[in-house]
Amino acid sequence: MKSLSRKWSVMPSRAINDRELKERELRVLGALCVHTNAAGVCWPSMETLCAVTGLASRQSIHNAMKVLKRKRYVRQLQPKDYQETATGWKSNRYQVLWDGDEALPTYEEVDSAKPLQLREDQGDDDVKEIGGLGDRQVNTHTHADPAAEAITHAYLRAVQQATGQSRMFDNEIAHARKLAAAGFTVADVTAATLNVCDSALERRAGVPSLYDVALVMS
Repeated sequence: MKSLSRKWSVMPSRAINDRELKERELRVLGALCVHTNAAGVCWPSMETLCAVTGLASRQSIHNAMKVLKRKRYVRQLQPKDYQETATGWKSNRYQVLWDGDEALPTYEEVDSAKPLQLREDQGDDDVKEIGGLGDRQVNTHTHADPAAEAITHAYLRAVQQATGQSRMFDNEIAHARKLAAAGFTVADVTAATLNVCDSALERRAGVPSLYDVALVMS
């Protein structure tokens, strides 16, 4: 069994009441949900899905996916909706549909799901040009403080891992500069963020900001 990136996941509750879904479909849907962000985006590989579900045959995964797509529990995302250079993706991207009629995720929502995929499934095929969704351009966050940038990215990855939610880089960089100036490391911020997120989930509080994490670390 592969080691998963987090200890919990969220599944569409309507699937539990769907008597037409077989155990195979529920297992595959659950395996997808382990890797989704709040927008339902994920891209576990076929190998990962087989390992997580315990299904030995790739054909079993394919058959389950057909049912989940037909019943609108899962949507397969198309590269053409997210880039102008038609090189495609090396692995399929999916969107788990909580209600069944969700809009396509934005580029940012697709991109923010990367930290929730297993390391071997993350890939190096990130798109650089965006088409079909307003031709938004990728924000490369060109700041002049590498230590603060590294701390910000560590915080963002930890929040994704712990909660499945995404935060905006530019909203957190100022607090990251203060932490970097105080001598805190990426490892310090990662550990503190995971702990603060776990505490927030237990209290059913919102997603903590880097400021909230900094208060705990001070």
